[in-house]
Amino acid sequence: MQLVIDGLLTGGLYAATALGLSLVFGTLRMVNLAHGELLMVGAYLTSVLVVALGADPLILAIPAAIVLGALAYPLQRYVLTPIMARNADAPVTATFGVSVAVQSVLLLLFTSNPRSLPAPYATASFEVLGVTVRVALLIATAIGVVLVIGLHLLLTRTPFGNRVRAAAGDAVAAGLVGIDVNRTFAMVFAIAAAAAAIGGSLIAVTYSVSPSGGTSWLVIAFTVVVIGGLGSIRGTLAGALILGVVQTVGVAVVGAQYRDIIVFGLLVVILLIRPRGLFTKAQRV
Repeated sequence: MQLVIDGLLTGGLYAATALGLSLVFGTLRMVNLAHGELLMVGAYLTSVLVVALGADPLILAIPAAIVLGALAYPLQRYVLTPIMARNADAPVTATFGVSVAVQSVLLLLFTSNPRSLPAPYATASFEVLGVTVRVALLIATAIGVVLVIGLHLLLTRTPFGNRVRAAAGDAVAAGLVGIDVNRTFAMVFAIAAAAAAIGGSLIAVTYSVSPSGGTSWLVIAFTVVVIGGLGSIRGTLAGALILGVVQTVGVAVVGAQYRDIIVFGLLVVILLIRPRGLFTKAQRV
């Protein structure tokens, strides 16, 4: 039971970190290879605010998310969207370049030393029916669930969500009926970056971050998205919980040194048996 609870709580954190990647793929049909770096930038922005203001890191993650979203908006609108119009594969190369550049800047600014966000609940835990619950992971899971539900409602119950789904379904037709597709896609990327900032802050509170740490979190996020269904927001939560449980149980059985192999192995298995994901439906929301 302890392993299952640990896995589910870890999965909740994974959901928060993978949500932005799922959103971008589901609407822009773009694999964002810079997603891991967005997580790290969000964590470091929050770290800077914590040093400057001394407030709780999860509160300061909100302004960090706003800043990162504001930086992501022009990147998508004036760089990635024009590239997408020329070649469907070019954005993959472009986001890889962004990933390398951002990682280099983080190394220059913060060195390669791992960094955590200080919080009184970061290492706290309590017991329920003999099961130890880590407070930081419980908070991360709660935030991950709220983000998934909030984003799902945004996409399915608001005029903005209607525009996003119209643009994702047929950008040309959406433009003909008056939707500013470029602006809509840029807003989606900004929201995804803001979600990544919160996810990165949760990583830094629960574990630690480093300028080069984005790659491993990108792999985790991509595995979550593949399991849950490419572009499925609701599937992201389910995929994250599955990965969290499988990884936690697997580490307990074969050892922590095989943690990454377990993630890669599950990714390969899902791609072989159900490439579209376990929870993919006709409409991705």
